[in-house]
Amino acid sequence: MSMFKRQGRRRRDGELSDEELHRAALAGSGEAMAALYRRHGGLVYRFTLQMSRNEAIAEEITQEVFLALLTQIDRFDARRGALSTWLCGVARRQLWKYLARNDSAAMLDLDQEGAAEVQSPSDGPVELLLRHEAVAAVRAGMDELPPGLREVVILCALEEMSYEQAAQVLAVPVGTVRSRLHRAKARLAALLHEETASTERKRR
Repeated sequence: MSMFKRQGRRRRDGELSDEELHRAALAGSGEAMAALYRRHGGLVYRFTLQMSRNEAIAEEITQEVFLALLTQIDRFDARRGALSTWLCGVARRQLWKYLARNDSAAMLDLDQEGAAEVQSPSDGPVELLLRHEAVAAVRAGMDELPPGLREVVILCALEEMSYEQAAQVLAVPVGTVRSRLHRAKARLAALLHEETASTERKRR
């Protein structure tokens, strides 16, 4: 089992902050870098895996992200946001570069912000999909979402980031995060509605 599949560990009282560990890592501390890897590697890997559906790609991008943490010294600024959001932002940029090289059609979703939104049959299924016990349904439905919508569901629903944190990762305004999440939830709700209707027809 890949080490990236382990859940990230929260910081405990008395432990060094991300900023302190980062400074130590830049000074050559392998232990500090390993601590950052253990703390945030799971988040970066899960996000990339959910987007790519490919373990090899997720592992490669995760490694590239932490390499960037050491080589792009002037890029991360703790005053601008948490290290976790910075790392996810780097992972996202690397992933979209991959998608652009391998599937140009996947980029189309982000060019349709003004397109008519898919209307949800009701609000009930939407809320159901985002409950903890329905995470499996969300994961299955996300395969049908374009990458631009899938990533907001991963960040906000599965990783439980705030709109502000997701906006930092995606490098977009908070309002755009809300809009994309609304569109994603509407599509997921429509898919659930269609699946439920299909199941009912088979039972008859």
